[in-house]
Amino acid sequence: MLPRSTLIVAVLLGLSAPAFAAPPAPRDEALRLAPDDFALVVVVQNLRDHLKDMTESPFAAWFPSSALGKQFFSSDAFKQFIESATPVFGSLGLTPADLLHDILGDAVVFAYTPAPPNDPKGERSVILVRSRKPDALAKVIDTLNDIQTKSKELKALAERKHAGAVYFERQKPDGPSDFYCFRDGVFAFSQSEADITAVIDRDKLAKDKSPVLVERMTKLGVADAAAVVLVHPRSLDAELAAKVKTAKPDEKAFLAKFAEVWAATDAAALYLSVSKDAELGVSLHFAPDKLPADLKTWLVGARLPSALWGSVPDNALFAVAGRVKANDLIDVLTTLVPMEGKPGVRETLEQTLGPIVGKDKLPLVMDALGPDWALWMMPPAKGATVPVVVAAVKVQTDGPKGAEASKSLLQTLEYGFQVARIAYNAKHKDQIELKEEKDGDAVIKSLTGDGLPLGLRPCFALKGGYLVVSTSPDAIKSFKAPTGEPKPGDDVPLARFNAVGARDYLTANAGELAKLLAGVGAGDENALAEQLGMLALVLEPVEKVELLTRGDATGLKLMLRVKTVKPLKK
Repeated sequence: MLPRSTLIVAVLLGLSAPAFAAPPAPRDEALRLAPDDFALVVVVQNLRDHLKDMTESPFAAWFPSSALGKQFFSSDAFKQFIESATPVFGSLGLTPADLLHDILGDAVVFAYTPAPPNDPKGERSVILVRSRKPDALAKVIDTLNDIQTKSKELKALAERKHAGAVYFERQKPDGPSDFYCFRDGVFAFSQSEADITAVIDRDKLAKDKSPVLVERMTKLGVADAAAVVLVHPRSLDAELAAKVKTAKPDEKAFLAKFAEVWAATDAAALYLSVSKDAELGVSLHFAPDKLPADLKTWLVGARLPSALWGSVPDNALFAVAGRVKANDLIDVLTTLVPMEGKPGVRETLEQTLGPIVGKDKLPLVMDALGPDWALWMMPPAKGATVPVVVAAVKVQTDGPKGAEASKSLLQTLEYGFQVARIAYNAKHKDQIELKEEKDGDAVIKSLTGDGLPLGLRPCFALKGGYLVVSTSPDAIKSFKAPTGEPKPGDDVPLARFNAVGARDYLTANAGELAKLLAGVGAGDENALAEQLGMLALVLEPVEKVELLTRGDATGLKLMLRVKTVKPLKK
C-alpha cells in the first residue's frame, strides 16, 4: 500500500495536470484573438526560426558570391533601402534583428474584410502581433507615439476601458483615430474601435479550445506553413452574388457556375512553406455533396499522373502533362463557358473541323483522343537555335472504330501540313516538301527545305498508340511510348521547368535567339539580347520548378515547388 504522502502528491499532481500542460503555440495565442468571420486572414509564423535556417543555409552562403547576388547587393535600390531604414530603426531604438527576432519572430496576423456592396465605408481590419518580448514591443509603441506626438502627427493618446480592460486611442489632428491594446503578450491594432473591443471580448472566452482558424488551417493541410492567407468563402458570398447579378450576358453564365462551386467551398488558403525547397500553393476544401455534378470529378478525388511523364526526356527545358479525354474536356468547357445564342465549343469544332475530318468521323476522332497527353521542349540540336518541341497524345486505336479514328486523324494532320506547304511555297522562292520516312512500324511525315531555320522540321507520326507531333523527326524516333497504366501518387506532376537547362540554353543562344525574334517583329535585336541575358541571370539561383497537384474526397491542392541550386535549409 502506498504511503499517505505519496498518495497526496499523486492527487495534487493529477488535479494540477492542466497547469503543466504544454502552453499553446504563439500562433494559436494570436489566432485565438483574431476574428474568424473576416474574408482574409494572413498568418506569418515562426519567422525567427525560418530566418535562422535561411541565414545558416548553403543558399545564403552561396548567394552573395553569385552574379545575381553581387548585382543585387551592389544595386542603388539596395543601398537606398539600407540608408533609409537605418535612421528609422535608430529613432525607434531597435535593430533589424530585434524587430525580426523579438517582436515579429513568433506570429503576426492580419485580418481583413472588404466593405460590403451596400456600405462603401464598411471595410475592416485588425493586426495582431504575438511577440517573444512584449515589453520590447510596448517600448517601441511608446517611442513611436512620442515621436508622432512631437511631430504633431498625433494630437493625443487617450486611455479607454472596455469590460474592465484598458485600450488606447491614438487621436489624429485630421482623420479617424487608431486603436490598440495588449492582451497576454499579444498586441492588437486597428482603425476600428469596435474591432479592438472585440479582441478584448474574445480574450475573455474559454482558452482551452483550439481556435477556429487553427482548425481551418489544419483541415487545409497548411498548419505548419511559414505564411498562410486564409480565405473565408462565406464572407464573400454577398459580393459574388452582386457580381453575378450585374454581370454582362457573356460573363453571367460563367460567374453563375463559379458561384455554385464557391458555395460548396467551405475553406481555402494560399500558403508558402519553406524547408530545403520553397513551396507556394493553393489549398481548397469542399462540401462534396454541394458541388455541381458536372464538375465534381474535376475538383475532388485522387489524381493520376500522365503515363507520358515516363517519356519526357530528363533534359527537357519545360514539360506539361495531364490526363483528360478530349470529349470530357469539351464537356467541361461547355459547362464553364456556355455561349448564349452562339455556337458552343462542340458546335464550333464541328463547323471548323467537320469538313476536314468528316462530320460523321469527327465524333470518333474526339472520342479516341486521350486521356494521356504531354507537351515538352528540349534543347536544340547541335548548331541549331530553335528548341525542339514535342507534343504527344494517346489515341485509342483498338477495334474497327479505333482504326478508323486514327486513320482520319492522320489524314487531317496531313491535310494541314499540305496547306502549310502550299502557303509557304506561294510566298517564298525556296520551296519545302512533305516527305516521309519509316521508323519501325511508324511512318514519320515531315516538312523539309532549305528555307526552314536549322533544326526546324515540323513532323508527325502515330507511334505506339500515341500521336506525336514535333519540330524534329529525330525527336519522334527517340520517343518511347509508355507501357502500363499510371499509378496514383500523393503529389501528381502537372508541369516541370528545368531552370538550369533553360539558363544554359539562353546563355549559349541569346544572340542568335534575339536575332531570330527580331526577324519576326518581336523587338529590337540588342534590347532582346539584353532581356534574354537578364532572364538567364534571374534564373541563376533556381534549379527546378514543378507544378503539382494532390486531391482527396474533400479537397484539392495545387503546389508550385521551387528547388534552388543550393538548399534553403541545412
